[in-house]
Amino acid sequence: MRLGAIVLLFLAILQPAHAADRWSFETHPHPSYPDEYAQEDLAMIADINALGFDGCAAQVAFDYLIYNRTYPDYALKHDGEDGLEAWKLHVLRTERSASAFCIVQTVSEALREVYILRPSESRLDGLFCGRFGRPAETILEDRVVELLHKLVSFAETGHYFAIPELLRSRNWLDFRFNPDIRYYLEARQERRYGNEPAPILRQAVIELQGRDRLAFVEDAIARNDLAGVIATSPDCSAFTPEARAKAREAARGDPI
Repeated sequence: MRLGAIVLLFLAILQPAHAADRWSFETHPHPSYPDEYAQEDLAMIADINALGFDGCAAQVAFDYLIYNRTYPDYALKHDGEDGLEAWKLHVLRTERSASAFCIVQTVSEALREVYILRPSESRLDGLFCGRFGRPAETILEDRVVELLHKLVSFAETGHYFAIPELLRSRNWLDFRFNPDIRYYLEARQERRYGNEPAPILRQAVIELQGRDRLAFVEDAIARNDLAGVIATSPDCSAFTPEARAKAREAARGDPI
């Protein structure tokens, strides 16, 4: 059962409506971790597991219930799924909930399942390159787009686990990141440990997109602005193998 289903099950007695004013997570933060659980709360997580939900789904569902129990108006002012997704981004930005890791893990695991279950002949060419390249054409692609939208939004928070999980998604979905987007993700991940991304990734941005683009990405890294890089990155078609070869030749001054 999907995570949203369990959350909506627990909140079914409420009748959510659209918020008349914008909700502020700054003034309504998730309860701090040391105050998060009472003994009966831990017992309830065990009960959720017993109902058939795995550890991560149970953890996320229960932490969301804690938030709604702390701020009852939240569920009343937000549609169920929209409220859940907004809360997830708050948790990832602030690390105020123990479920931050699980929020990312549930989506990345769902993407792996899509890869395992998809027909061997199915291809996702041009669908995604760090940004979306074309509309989904099949039910399978609809599911991939839904999950990637979530994973990208998680990575845009700068969360330590979301960025490498977005990077790893290319290993099972058979797509290439645009050079600038990949450099951003790799640099954020490596610099977290005091390292630098592979020089070839930096050179790819210079050769294919220019030094000004590299400077833009470096500035975006300093500002934690993955969304800005994605929004200004070229269409996926700009970096097909053929387009890459032409761009490299042009950068070297060779005849195309």
